[in-house]
Amino acid sequence: MGAWDYGPFDNDGAWDRIAELGDDAAANTERLEAAMLEVLVVLDYVENPEAQGAVGAAVLTAVRLGAPAPSERITELLAAHPFDADDLRDLARRTLKRVTENPVDNEWHDLWLESGALDKAVGLLAPYKAVLETER
Repeated sequence: MGAWDYGPFDNDGAWDRIAELGDDAAANTERLEAAMLEVLVVLDYVENPEAQGAVGAAVLTAVRLGAPAPSERITELLAAHPFDADDLRDLARRTLKRVTENPVDNEWHDLWLESGALDKAVGLLAPYKAVLETER
């Protein structure tokens, strides 16, 4: 049985992506970029695991840029895994917008809508979206 809850790291898709991070900042930046590009460049329906991984990457970016960490575990993860958040800001912003605002072609949105919890799941992403939309 997989992990499931409302937050951006309360699912297997996000943790599968995070598990790929190491101690090389450039490699981590590339891995997070790849996770977000998976949902930004796809022309077909975005499956939930890919969307969850992309949301996790976007939220990690936002936290590195100053958003509050959703848990101590994320704070510890960020301390152990360097990456260049400034290079990922625009991708992260676009990723959260794509996943939360495109109901026609993504399973993440469909599943939360069907469960009646879309507003809650999207609301939990609001602090991260706000940081990503703020220019430095």
